[in-house]
Amino acid sequence: MPLKRPPRAPADAITERVRRAILLSAERIGVTANVLLACHGQAEHIASPADLVEDVEERYALPASSLAKQVNERLTQIAQRAGRSGRIPQWLYDEHAPQCILLSLPDTEFLTVLEHVLDVGYRDNVLDAQMASELLQAADGALQAHGTPYRRDPDNWSSFTWVGDPDQRALTVAPALHALADPRLSGAHAEFAESLRKRRRGASKDLEDAVDEAAKAVESILQVLHDEHRVKPPRNQQISSLFNSLVTANVLPGYVDHLVVAAAGPRNHMAAHGQGATVREVPEELAEASIAAAATAITFLAHYLP
Repeated sequence: MPLKRPPRAPADAITERVRRAILLSAERIGVTANVLLACHGQAEHIASPADLVEDVEERYALPASSLAKQVNERLTQIAQRAGRSGRIPQWLYDEHAPQCILLSLPDTEFLTVLEHVLDVGYRDNVLDAQMASELLQAADGALQAHGTPYRRDPDNWSSFTWVGDPDQRALTVAPALHALADPRLSGAHAEFAESLRKRRRGASKDLEDAVDEAAKAVESILQVLHDEHRVKPPRNQQISSLFNSLVTANVLPGYVDHLVVAAAGPRNHMAAHGQGATVREVPEELAEASIAAAATAITFLAHYLP
């Protein structure tokens, strides 16, 4: 009789433990940290690991030298374990810096590294089909086993997608994607899929775009409902106006207003207008809530298609 043991707690990020498991699997099939960074650098047109660190700090709006500091701290620990003190010797940097960088990158950049090795490495014969398949399976297995919010994209063999909390995805995002498979909703489908892709990338501007695209998907399905029910659309094509028009035409019940227009609030405040003199920072949790709100609205509204 198998022993029962408690499950792992879901990881809200790709932790060092998960990354080390993925990197070890990659190394076993002949894809070293050096190869990973080389393929990533080629795809991103970046000349050196130091340039990559600086580029990531800029794109993710990290404090200056913060990522470089994390990498150097990891290298210092390795040097100390090897009995070295003072300045890190060049040979140690060359040998261990690639892995230290990979362990320090933001989650979405780490996944992008994997995607680039599958793309560039496969194209340049760095790895064959069997190696690529094994790397994908190992990475996806580690992400799933540790409950991280990312999975291999079922529609694109060489990419990973953000799924959020698996239980929430099953209740919100998955039903919305099923509803959006209706050919009449191709526009809304494209916008909602783009919202998921932007959330996956995770940079500051991407999160803002994720909020915007989620709201656009709701607007699009409301526009389709106008067409399908032959209701004249309002001059203002925003969510609230489109919803009110359909309520007036007795297509939708008015009491679901908060459910349908929920994605409009974050979009109007954080993504629909210029940011002025102050740089706008959209929190990850707001982007995720906007996607969930849009998904719930989409699933509900799809039931009113004739």
